[in-house]
Amino acid sequence: MISDPQREPAVAPAPTGTPMPPATSASPPAPVRIRWGWFAACIALGLAAISIGWTFTAPADRLGYLGGVLGGIGTTLLLVGVVVLLERRIIDTAVSVVRTATRDARRRSEEALRAEVHEFEQRVAAVWEAEDPDAAAARMRDMIDEFSARVASSASGERR
Repeated sequence: MISDPQREPAVAPAPTGTPMPPATSASPPAPVRIRWGWFAACIALGLAAISIGWTFTAPADRLGYLGGVLGGIGTTLLLVGVVVLLERRIIDTAVSVVRTATRDARRRSEEALRAEVHEFEQRVAAVWEAEDPDAAAARMRDMIDEFSARVASSASGERR
C-alpha cells in the first residue's frame, strides 16, 4: 500500500487526552465559578424533601417539625458558608501570607549574604595592601575557610 503525501498530514495531530502543561506562577488564578444549576437543583430538592416531610408529619407535630427544619437549614447554611463558600478566600489568604513571608525571608537572607560578601571583600583588600604576597596568600586561605564555614553555618541555621 502506497501512501499519498498530499492526503497525510506532515505532523501527526496530538491525542485529545494529552495533559495540559502545568500552570506557571505568572498565569492568573482561575476565577471562582459558581455552578448555578447545582445551586438551583439543591434548593429545589431541599424544598421538595421538606414538603414531603411536612405531609408525613401529623398535624399536631408540624410546629415541632418546622422548628427542626429551620434549625437544620440554619446549621447547613452556616456550614456551607464557612466551609465551602469562604474556603477559597481562606486558602488564598493563607497562601498570600506564606508567599509574602517567604519573599521577605529570602530578601533578608540575600541582604545578609551581600553584607557578608562586601565585608569579606574589604578584608581581602586590606590584607593584600598590608602584607607581602606570601603572607597574604596564607592569610587568604584562612580567611576563605573561615568565610565558607560561616556562610555554610548561617545557611543551615546554626549559630556560631
